[in-house]
Amino acid sequence: MIKLISDWINQVKSWVYFLNLLVLQKMLNQINVRLPAQSAYSYPIVLGNGCITQLNELIGRVGKVSKILIISDEEVAKLYADKLVQDLSLSYPTHLITFPSGEKNKSAENKAKIEEQMFKLQCDRHTLCIALGGGVVGDLVGFTAATYMRGIRVIQVPTTLLSMLDSSVGGKTAINTSYGKNIIGAFWQPSAVLMDINFLQSLPQEQIINGLVEAIKIFLTFDKAYVEKCTNNIENIIALEHDVLIDIINRAVSLKAYVVEVDEKEQNLRMGLNFGHTVGHALEKITNFAVLHGYAVGYGILVEAKIAELLGLINQEDYQVIENLLAKINIVKDYLKQFNSQDIVVAMRGDKKNSNQEIKVVLINGIGTMKNIGNQVAFPVAENMILQAIDCLKGE
Repeated sequence: MIKLISDWINQVKSWVYFLNLLVLQKMLNQINVRLPAQSAYSYPIVLGNGCITQLNELIGRVGKVSKILIISDEEVAKLYADKLVQDLSLSYPTHLITFPSGEKNKSAENKAKIEEQMFKLQCDRHTLCIALGGGVVGDLVGFTAATYMRGIRVIQVPTTLLSMLDSSVGGKTAINTSYGKNIIGAFWQPSAVLMDINFLQSLPQEQIINGLVEAIKIFLTFDKAYVEKCTNNIENIIALEHDVLIDIINRAVSLKAYVVEVDEKEQNLRMGLNFGHTVGHALEKITNFAVLHGYAVGYGILVEAKIAELLGLINQEDYQVIENLLAKINIVKDYLKQFNSQDIVVAMRGDKKNSNQEIKVVLINGIGTMKNIGNQVAFPVAENMILQAIDCLKGE
């Protein structure tokens, strides 16, 4: 009897709730906000030798410009900023803002300092930022542009091979915190990207290698033929031989552009561009960024490819192709011997791809291809498997 009464009371409550909803719908006007699934936004990427001369033309294509801010780090500004300011000042009010060089300066503090100068210069929504420099500059300036007055335009002018292949294309902008790299940021696409390979002439060889790893990474996940091309032409690429260098950059950037078009906000397929990065970011964190990003990703590729081998996704021959290619640019597994394997795993726990307290890794299943289930390309890997892969490379 008690149960019947209880069931009856619950049924009455359900009907009361339903009637209240009907009354509420009559009292309120419902307005739906429908956003397009994908924006129709596109932007040009100019690649060439000496193409910096086309910057003024690019600026003319982005729409109304009230003033231009060239934002750069102090080292790059010494090399290139004065000439750019002089040239652009003939057409637009142009100002230069600089900040200290180095990964540690991609910070909230420096972002705030840049914004303070922008306020003093009375920058408005028609101000155009030009990010002149490497990845640190591109990330910091891009994020500043994304948030200033809820978003102003930015043209990326990368001056390193790493930034040409990595940060300048795709709209990922961010700053670092004590909790990890690129933890706070936004997706903010540039109005244009200008890649002049003449900028690379001023770089030491280690910076060329630092960038080349990003090309190798995308070829390992998307294009077997270009893995072979890199292997066969590595000396010419490092020597900055124009034709092969432009070919490598063009192919890598074209592949990245395709991935970004398919998955701008990194919900699935774009995570494939993070091959080597779960371990790589961990190495950057535990070394306090003493290791260059590209090198860290290279060591990460060794570990994550070894995980794929241990899981049976690639064979030993495929793994050896990867190890031999990276050895050509002095990225070798012995580097890992200086680290405690557990420290690397602990640092990996803070990666942005992770969920449900599981470490997720991009896993290749062949040269030029990766494990892909419904465009999901990052998969949970047990910590003991990661430790096994690291220890294997360390010879332990």
